[in-house]
Amino acid sequence: MSQKIEKKAAAKKTLLKMYKQRHLYALLLPSLLVVFFFNYCPMPGIVMAFQDFSIFRGLWGSEWVGLDNVRKIFSQSEFTTAIWNTLKVSMLDLLISFPAPIILALLINEIKNVKFKKFVQTASYLPHFLSWMAVIGMVQVIFGSQGLFNDIRLFFGATDRITPLAEQKNFIWFLSLLTLWKGVGWGTIVHLAGLAGINPELYEAAEVDGAKHLQKMWYITLPHMLPTCVILLIFRMGSVFGSNFQLVYGLQNPFIDFETISTIVYKTGIQNGNYSMASAIGFTEGIVSLILVVVTNWVAKKITGSGIW
Repeated sequence: MSQKIEKKAAAKKTLLKMYKQRHLYALLLPSLLVVFFFNYCPMPGIVMAFQDFSIFRGLWGSEWVGLDNVRKIFSQSEFTTAIWNTLKVSMLDLLISFPAPIILALLINEIKNVKFKKFVQTASYLPHFLSWMAVIGMVQVIFGSQGLFNDIRLFFGATDRITPLAEQKNFIWFLSLLTLWKGVGWGTIVHLAGLAGINPELYEAAEVDGAKHLQKMWYITLPHMLPTCVILLIFRMGSVFGSNFQLVYGLQNPFIDFETISTIVYKTGIQNGNYSMASAIGFTEGIVSLILVVVTNWVAKKITGSGIW
């Protein structure tokens, strides 16, 4: 009886707390509805990955083919090439775009001039508010044959105009550097918030003990940043196979043969109407991403003691 009474009291306390915070829940409701309708409601459509789907027979009338669509993903060269391309882009982003906000946050944190510090923060995260289509348009104007890039080359003595966006070897670097430029400032905000939460008394105690500047960074700053970095890394691993569709598709042109999983899904499912294969690719991508998140979280918990659960 006592346990039942305790459970009722705990439930009543929770409901009372929710009622007091009802305005916050009301603000959260639109986001929850968006996630529910656009992420959870379409989930029954995953059965198309195991069907030879036909829009005339419908979701439950189409022929079941089991894992045949998944096998086709790894038996066709265009799909395997797209997987490797996605991995290359993601690994390059992980090496460049993941540590960049951490480094920038440390550098900004060392700036003593308040006005210059605010300017650097603002200038670094402003690109985040540009849409990818706007960024792609800017890049095409700047690096086109008649763009600013070629004008500068001609000013310094070049004799011809080139088109960097039409060269296959440059494509992956454009993807990575544009992702870095657009996201580094916004990612820095998270780390700066963590740095602001470090107790100043720790630095004062370190100074009393004779610690140098780099020693304070190594033994105080970085350990306090580690839990945030680990959580962000785990989230990043979940999107290893989720390359930026807008950027890749927007920069593609007749001279570039570079497909990623996201563009293959779009072209296979939307343009060619092969919904079964597109669903199978998305399903496989989701399963692999889930495994990567679980494994990364497990490794992080073992090494650092931090994780998302």
